Formats: sequence, C-alpha cells, structure tokens
Amino acid sequence: MKNKNIYIGVLAVVCAILVCGVGYTVWKDKNQDKEVTSSVSDNKDITSDTVVVDGVEYRLNTNIQTVLFMGIDKAAKSDMGGRAGENGQSDSLNLLIVDRETKKGQILQISRDAMVDIDIYSASGEKMMSEPGQIALQYAYGDGEEESCHLTAEKVSELLYGVNVDSYLSLTMEGMVKAADAIGGITMTIPEDYTWIDSAFEAGATITMDGQTVEKYVRSRDTEVLDSNVQRMQRQSQFMGALIKKLQSINGTGDYLNLYQQMEPYMTTNMTADEMKALSEYDIDTSTISVPGEVILKDGHAQFIVDNDELQKIILKIFYKKLVM
Repeated sequence: MKNKNIYIGVLAVVCAILVCGVGYTVWKDKNQDKEVTSSVSDNKDITSDTVVVDGVEYRLNTNIQTVLFMGIDKAAKSDMGGRAGENGQSDSLNLLIVDRETKKGQILQISRDAMVDIDIYSASGEKMMSEPGQIALQYAYGDGEEESCHLTAEKVSELLYGVNVDSYLSLTMEGMVKAADAIGGITMTIPEDYTWIDSAFEAGATITMDGQTVEKYVRSRDTEVLDSNVQRMQRQSQFMGALIKKLQSINGTGDYLNLYQQMEPYMTTNMTADEMKALSEYDIDTSTISVPGEVILKDGHAQFIVDNDELQKIILKIFYKKLVM
C-alpha cells in the first residue's frame, strides 16, 4: 500500500508539472501609457445556478471539478513562513477543469501578472487592506504552504466571477530542478540565443542539463524587458515538456520512490490520494485556453489587464450548459 501511495503521489506531481508546463501567450499593448481602471472588484458573481445572457438561459454544470496548479517562485517550503508578503509568488497559475460525467478536461491559463485586488495581511494574519496588484503576489501573504495556496485559490475564484476552486497543488521551481537531477538530467535544444544567461545557451545547441543548469535556464529573467516573463515561461514550458518525456521512461517502484522523495519537500496540496489518482482517468485537452487580456507597462511593472467581457463568455462556455427550451 505504501508503494501504491508513493506512485499516486508521483502521478499527481507529474500532472502538476504537465499542467503548469503548458506555455501561454499574452498580448502587449502598443500604447503602454493606457489608463487602467478595471479590477476584480468590478466583477459580479455570475456563478449562480442559472443565468440569462442575451435572452438565453444557462444552468451551472454541477459535474465540473477544478484543481488549481501553482508553480511557486521559491526554493523550498522550508524557505517560507517568514514575514507577510515575503513567502514566494505563484509565477505559474493553471486551472485544470474536469467534467466528472464526460471524463474530459481542459486547462485555463492565468497570467501571473493579471491585475486583481490583493489582500494585504499583517504578520499576525490580520487583514489590513486591499490594493491593486499582480495575482502572483497574493501567495506571499500566506504561510508559504496551505494558507498561501488557499489565499491564491480564493483570488483565482474572484477573478473568474466566483467559480469554485475545489483543490490545489503547488510545486516550487526548485522542486522541478530537483526532479531533473533525480532522473539523470534533461536534454533540450536551445530555441534562440540565451547566452546572456549562460555562454553555453547558443541558439540551436543541444544540451543535457543538470539541476543547476536547469535552474539558470528556467528562472532567469531580464527585468528591463516588458514581456521577459513570457520568454521565461516559454523556457519553463520547454523544460517541463522535456521532463514529462523523461518521466515517461521511468520504470520500477524504486525510481518512483526516489523521485517522490526528491520532490516532496517542494510541494503542497489539499488533495487526497484518491483525488490525485482520479486525475489520470480524464482525457485532458492539450489545447489550452487563456484568460484573455493584454499586457501594459504601468508604474514600472508589467500588468496583465483582463478582458472581462471575453472572460465571461469563456466561463459560460466551460462551466455552464445552455438550457434547451
């Protein structure tokens, strides 16, 4: 039974890496001085049992289940639990949406720079205020583990007009790096010139990277470039795709046990073993959906401004069923 639970744990981590590793696309506004007034506080909860849009009635699909996967920009859980606002950021946010009836699923990607109202907490856990900020920042105001995941899940729910987030699983970036060492390195071809990160990262070069090299490749970011996070996410996506391919070649309980032991200190979840195992039963559509919007520069930082009208259409399509009269 112990080995079975270890296998299930590894399966869940693999699912998390697979989901978090899908690349995303954002749109850069040519007018970077555009005034932004929209925030999540303008959103109204549309997730009632039934809604009417343009004269058409929709009913909430009660067979839907969601799991929020987070890639955390911290080394390990032991590095967290410090002062409020310093417990890491959720640099990767992907909501896995599955239908228990059809056994199908899809992924909704959320930009880490999506602007929401961030809840600010004191060191004692008392909520002090809310102010506009990138959704990735909400994680920092928890404990770096369950509380941070819960706060982030709540903020994702608010962004999506009250859609329920049933479960969560977070994995630190360092956890992905440890996985690379545990399975003997990852081989990747460099898609473009990244010699500013490492002289070996020439365009077209094929390199087998150990954990330390992977860390440089997936975490480096040129903060002077507005959309540098897009490039970083593309590299993270490439790495995790290569990691998945390598994981598929693993054989034997011993190898899975080693991988699980390497990664366990870097993940947090509220999912049970049965819930983790159930994820493998769904046919997940690899063509992901992104929360729509655009990237602008304001106050010296990249901000992703959600297109709320288009987002409502996506929510209706995914989470509701049109009633046939």
